[in-house]
Amino acid sequence: MMIALAILLSVLLILIAYIGRLLSEHFNYWRHQGVACEPPNWLLGNLRGLSTSRSFNQIIREYYEKYRNSAGPFAGFYWLHKKAVFVLDPELIKQILIKDFNKFTDRGFFSNEEDDPLSGQLINLSGNKWRNMRNKLSPAFTSGRMKAMFPLVIKLGYDLVEVVGERLKNHDDVVEVRDLAAFFTSDVIGTCAFGLNMNCMKNSDAEFLKMGRKALNEQRYGTLGFVLRFSFPDLCRRLHMKETLDDVEKYFMQIVQETVDYRERENVKRNDFMDMLIDLKNNKLIKDESGEEFINLTFGQIAAQAFVFLLAGFETSSTTMSFALYELAQHLEVQQ
Repeated sequence: MMIALAILLSVLLILIAYIGRLLSEHFNYWRHQGVACEPPNWLLGNLRGLSTSRSFNQIIREYYEKYRNSAGPFAGFYWLHKKAVFVLDPELIKQILIKDFNKFTDRGFFSNEEDDPLSGQLINLSGNKWRNMRNKLSPAFTSGRMKAMFPLVIKLGYDLVEVVGERLKNHDDVVEVRDLAAFFTSDVIGTCAFGLNMNCMKNSDAEFLKMGRKALNEQRYGTLGFVLRFSFPDLCRRLHMKETLDDVEKYFMQIVQETVDYRERENVKRNDFMDMLIDLKNNKLIKDESGEEFINLTFGQIAAQAFVFLLAGFETSSTTMSFALYELAQHLEVQQ
C-alpha cells in the first residue's frame, strides 16, 4: 500500500513539474525572443486586475505608456494564456489594418452560430468564414449605399432638434446630451440596420433601447464565462455555451424575423442595410475572384450582421456625438 502510494505521489510530482516547465517555457516565450514583455500572471497573463482593480482600457493604456518609447515597433503580450503582439508603431498598425488586413482575419473572438446565432457577427468570424462574409457585406458600405441611407438619418436629425427644443421649452436649463445622443444613435441603428422606427428619442423606455444596453453591459456567466470562451472556444462550442443572453437573443431575432417577413410579403424597399441583407438571402449564388461560390445568407446570419450594428455603433457613436454637441454648445461661433 505504501509503495503504491509512493509511486502515485512520485508520478503526480513528475506531472506537476512537467506542467510547470511547459508553463514556464510558454510564459517566457517573448523574453527568450528578446522582445520586451511585462512578466505575466500564469492565470490572467498581462490582464492582471481585469474587472477587479483595473478596466480593460486602463490595462491597455498603461501597457502602451510603459513600452511606447522603449520596445521598438511592438511588445510581447499575454491575453490570458495566449501569446499576442502589442503593436506600438503607427506605421506597422497601418500596414496590419490597411495594407495587409486580409492576412489578419482572426480576432480571437468567440462565436457559436449553431447554438447562438447572434454571435455569428463578422467581427467574431475567422478564416474563410470571415473572408466570405466580408466579401458579401462590402457592397453595403459603398459611398452609394451610404448616401442612400442619408435621408433616414437626416429625418432623425430633425427629430433630435425637435426633442431638444421641447426640453428647452420646458425650462430645462441643463440637457443631458449623453442620453440624447444614446437615444438618437439607437433610432439611427434601429431604422438603418433593423428597418424599424424605434422612437427612442421620444420614449426613453423603448424596449429596443433597454435590450441594446443589456446586450452591451451584461455578460452571460460574467467574467468567468468570458475567460472560458476566449481560452477554450472549441470546448465551449462542444458544451453548447452561448454568449448572448436568452431574452436579448429572443428580442432581436424576433424583430428581424418580423421585418424580413413584412418586407418580403409587401415588397417594401427602404434602401437601408436590411434591404441589402435580404437581397443577399434571396439572390442566386455569387462567386469571388477565385471562383468560390458564396452560399446565400441564412436568417441567423442576417440577424447577426444587423446585431453587430448595435454592438459596434451604439456607445462609440453616441459618446463621440456627446462630446461634439458639448463643444458646439460651448462655441456658438462654430454653430453659425
